Formats: sequence, C-alpha cells, structure tokens
Amino acid sequence: MLDLDLGTIIWEIVNFLVLTVILYFLVFKPMTKRAEERAAEKAATRAALLHDREAAAEKLAELDERLLNLDEEIEQITDEAYRNSQIQQKDLLNATQEEANQIMMEAISEARKEQEVDIKRSQMDLVNTVIKISNDTLSQVTPPKVHDELIDELSRTIWNMGKTNMRLVQTVRDSLVDRIPIVEISVPRELSTEQHMKLINTFNALADKEVELEISIQPELVAGIKARIGDVVADNSIGTHLNSLRDDINLKLEMLAEPEDD
Repeated sequence: MLDLDLGTIIWEIVNFLVLTVILYFLVFKPMTKRAEERAAEKAATRAALLHDREAAAEKLAELDERLLNLDEEIEQITDEAYRNSQIQQKDLLNATQEEANQIMMEAISEARKEQEVDIKRSQMDLVNTVIKISNDTLSQVTPPKVHDELIDELSRTIWNMGKTNMRLVQTVRDSLVDRIPIVEISVPRELSTEQHMKLINTFNALADKEVELEISIQPELVAGIKARIGDVVADNSIGTHLNSLRDDINLKLEMLAEPEDD
C-alpha cells in the first residue's frame, strides 16, 4: 500500500489551486479578454462589411435602375440640348438680321448723303458754268455805253445820298475820321479821264474831304463799278449781279432738294 501523507496531499492541492489561480489571472484571463476583444473586432468588421455590402447593393440597384432609364435620360438631354440650340440659333439669327439691317440702313444713308453731295456739287458746277458762260458772253456783247451809264448811275446815286440818306453819308464820314481817305475802285476796264475826275469829285463830296482812288481792273465785273469807301460798299456791276443770281439759284436748288415734312 502507498503511504499517503495527508499533509502532503493538502499542500499539493493548495499548490495546485494557487498555481491555477495564478495561471487564471496571468494567462487564461488575458487570453480570454483578448479572445473577446478579437471576437468583438470580428463582429464589428463583419457588421461593417455587411453595411458596405448593403450600401453597394443599393448603389448597384440605383445604377441598374439608371441604366434602365439611361436611354430615356439621354433622349431628354438630347431634346433639351436641341431646343436650346434652336433658341440660340434663332436669337443669333435675329441679332444678325438686326445688325445686317442696321448696316444696310447706314449704307443707304451714307449713299444718299454721297448722292446728295454729288448732286449738289453737280448743280453748283452747272450753275457756275452757266454764270461763267453768261459772264463771258456779256463781256463780249455788252457795249461800252452800258458800262459808262452804270458808272454815271453810281455817281448820281452817291450825289443823291445827300438828299435822301444823310445818315448814311454821315456814317461814311465818321468811318473815315481815323483813316486815310482812300476809295477802292474795281472796274472791268480802264476809266477815262473824264470818268476818273467825275469819281474823284463824287467821293470828295461824299467824304467831305479830298480822297485818293485805288483802281483795280477786274474783267469779271463785265460792266459797271464797285467802290469801297470806309465801311460802305457801292456796287452796280453786272458781274456782282451775276454772282448774286448764282447764290439765289443755289439757294433755291437747296430748298427744292430738302425733303418735305410728312
């Protein structure tokens, strides 16, 4: 028979229990806690995977649905793009048409202005040509007697100013107060000695002092005389009348060319 010592057995049991407690706290419990933590991590990972799988499934379902409606969406987008394109083309066409109309109206206006300028220039050239021809013709056909009579007429008119228009006579004299009494005479041909003396006497009486005559020959006057004394000009030459007639004709042509008011 085995000789069993109760004290030894109890000691061994106590040692076993102590060792078991030590192993529980030092080995088994940490391993259990770690296993629980890993199990919780696995559960969380599995839950996350399930959530991601469900989300992916939802996205996939949405994608499948969009793919099923893709043709309809493409058609809608295409129709909308076409309508927008038509609207833009119409707006662009309208803007282009308006710009083209504006350019055309401006071009027509400029053409009309140029035409009016050309017509006016042509009219003036025509009138000037007619006046020049008339001037040249009158220069050839007007007898010297007409020229002499026009000079005499001017002399008589100045003499009569003392009776009919003394205010004008005084104006001439006042304008000569601070001036040299010079009379500028323009005639189409040389004055005779008699005409020269008559004009000196006439203007001496007008100025109430002795005057000097500065005579220039201007054939375009045709016949008659043009005289300036002080601020007064006396002119009864045919050339001046022709120039006045030319201005009147040009003015009437301009009035006729103006558009009538509606």
